[in-house]
Amino acid sequence: MNKLALVLTLMAAAPAASSWAKSPVAATVTDIKGRPQVKGQGQSFRSLRRQDSVYEGDVIKTGSGELAALAFLGGVELRINANSNFTVQSGGRGQEPPSVFTTLGQAWTRLLHGKGGGMQVRTPVAVCSVRGTEADVEMGERMMVKVYEGLVDVANDKGAQSLRAGQLTQVASADSAPQAPKSMDQGDYGTWQNSLKPEDTAKAMERLNREAAKNRTLELEMDDKDGKKKKIKLNFEKK
Repeated sequence: MNKLALVLTLMAAAPAASSWAKSPVAATVTDIKGRPQVKGQGQSFRSLRRQDSVYEGDVIKTGSGELAALAFLGGVELRINANSNFTVQSGGRGQEPPSVFTTLGQAWTRLLHGKGGGMQVRTPVAVCSVRGTEADVEMGERMMVKVYEGLVDVANDKGAQSLRAGQLTQVASADSAPQAPKSMDQGDYGTWQNSLKPEDTAKAMERLNREAAKNRTLELEMDDKDGKKKKIKLNFEKK
């Protein structure tokens, strides 16, 4: 059986009650302030609402005075500050940590339970890997990372720094290594995230896991016309 036939056979073997699905679910919205917006792949921006599901590839945008709180499949909470733009890259399925990307914005993140593996916040200048329980990441003219609790790693091609609670670092550009950690002053601790009051975490995660259970992903590895390995993902959604 050639590989095309194999793919067709696998597709035919999928449950009859399934159909091609949208991108995998990544998070659920637990609170908002103002009218933040979300845009799915190939779609236009629309208003983000409480209890909305957010999918991999979605872009979340906040304006002045607008905030959003999300609970991710990987057991992490992310609160997005005003005037921010974040792309959801992963919800944290399997061994993959939840991940977001931003070119402009600020987010506060924390673990929702002890089993979570942390979160990655990616920017054009560095990657922030939150391994502890609470941190703040801001991307503007430069990247700033503050650690309130736990541990955080900040790295790019020029170097890396590990931060502990009460420390901060800055990254000026992709051509500059993260600065050595500095102790935070009292004025460095942000409070904007406290104006959000997310719903009960257990209920949010229960709803999110129900949504995730509807989706299944089949990943195949095939040779392209040049003989190179190529991975193909087939997404199915139960009706």
